[in-house]
Amino acid sequence: MLDKYIQSIGGIEKLAAVNSFIAKGTYDGYDSYHAKVPMEIYAKAPGQRTLVVHTQNGDSTTTFDGTAGWVAAVDKPVHLLPLLSGSELDGAKLDAELCFPAGIKQALSQWKTGFPAAFIDDKEVRIVQGIAGGGSRMKLYFDSQTGLLVRQVRYTKTVAGTVPLQIDYSDYRDVNGVKMAFHWVVTWTDGQSTFQVNEVQPNVQIESSKLSRPAPAVVTKAAVH
Repeated sequence: MLDKYIQSIGGIEKLAAVNSFIAKGTYDGYDSYHAKVPMEIYAKAPGQRTLVVHTQNGDSTTTFDGTAGWVAAVDKPVHLLPLLSGSELDGAKLDAELCFPAGIKQALSQWKTGFPAAFIDDKEVRIVQGIAGGGSRMKLYFDSQTGLLVRQVRYTKTVAGTVPLQIDYSDYRDVNGVKMAFHWVVTWTDGQSTFQVNEVQPNVQIESSKLSRPAPAVVTKAAVH
């Protein structure tokens, strides 16, 4: 299934030819009052990714630099938080790895198959499960016909039990010979966020500051008033 996925999005050679990209588009979620606001993604192989969402109250930035991760957001108790828990760090790492998925087999371990047949939007999907470095359980759902990744579900253990977070991918488009999802929806127990990419610039120079520890979030003047 993983081999079919790699082939379906372009193959190893095409994937190796894309080593960075900047994506621009829109975001809507609870922190933007469900209005569409601008967002950007900066990604560089291997496994570095920064997501910046320009909310009405200030920028929200999530960065994984290949080893460590941070969230800088005005709606957090502290305006710069390291991603310390296994599940948060595991999720940020997998999101970064999926930007350049040629190494997906190494991104997780203890791969498991043999799950019952499942359907998403009336299309049959095949499921594989892996374990991330921090111990988080991750399930990946692939379209049986196209081989494309259509869903990711990751599970976080809390005092109240295991809590899932689901990401649904769609609107795959060709970027430099590689198929990338231009639309994804993140759903958790009490909320949902939607991301829509409008343009992708592959193989561009990205300033190192874009992929390193972000500065603490700052409340915008408009939000203060």
